[in-house]
Amino acid sequence: MRESIVAVTPLPWPPEWRRPPLGGWLGAVVFGLLALVLVPVGILALTAGHRVGAAVIAAMLLVLAPVAAGTRPRRREYAVEEVSLEVAGVRQTGVRVPVRPASPLVSLALAILGLAITGLGVAAFVIAAVRGEWSALLGFVVLLVIGSVLLLGGIVGLVTSRRRLGLDLTPSHLVVGLGGDPVVLTWEQVARIGTSSVRYGLGAAARPVQNWLTVVTREPVDVAAAIPADRLGADPVLVYHTLRYYLDNADARPEFGTGAAVRRLAAGEVVVQPGR
Repeated sequence: MRESIVAVTPLPWPPEWRRPPLGGWLGAVVFGLLALVLVPVGILALTAGHRVGAAVIAAMLLVLAPVAAGTRPRRREYAVEEVSLEVAGVRQTGVRVPVRPASPLVSLALAILGLAITGLGVAAFVIAAVRGEWSALLGFVVLLVIGSVLLLGGIVGLVTSRRRLGLDLTPSHLVVGLGGDPVVLTWEQVARIGTSSVRYGLGAAARPVQNWLTVVTREPVDVAAAIPADRLGADPVLVYHTLRYYLDNADARPEFGTGAAVRRLAAGEVVVQPGR
């Protein structure tokens, strides 16, 4: 059964996380500005008879549009789901926090772009073979590598988008499923729930931000799982505090098997007291 929850009290913002510029609309704004420039240029190129140039501009916009759409802020359902799952050979009841797959539109755009770049690489090879200009082979290799990586990444993203992803919290285990083999940990194996933030690009201008949740194990000390905060199907701040609360309060973990955990999340009663 899926329960929609919204914490009734504001929760402290996690350390090391940055708030996204323009409320998360930076990608859409940049694409809009780029389109304002490229569309008139494309029209001028078409009216001047430069059909190839106009086609290239149109292709760029078609590829970038779903990428920009995939980076926009999404309305969160704030939903968690009570699930029955088998962990370490034992059937348990727990709570699942959904994890959104990478946008299939972005994956499709990457696959198309990779296919196009690979095609250009093949064309460069054919031209080199026909004309005997083997100096173009370097371009062929570079384009083939870049195109193959983008194509593979797009295909993997499309396959992953069809899988059921999520964080499963049970009285005994934390299971992180992000598309590959799930990371299965007992609560005793978890040393801490960490946070980190990556800001892409250079300079002081507004730049895209990616916040992460990390699950760090005790022995060996390692990051067992890194979860992009913007892919969580519930409020990332609430999820962060929930993981920390149940890590630090072993006596509260049986709540995952009774439904009491959902009520605790809804009330926002998951803040770890200072000094713990």
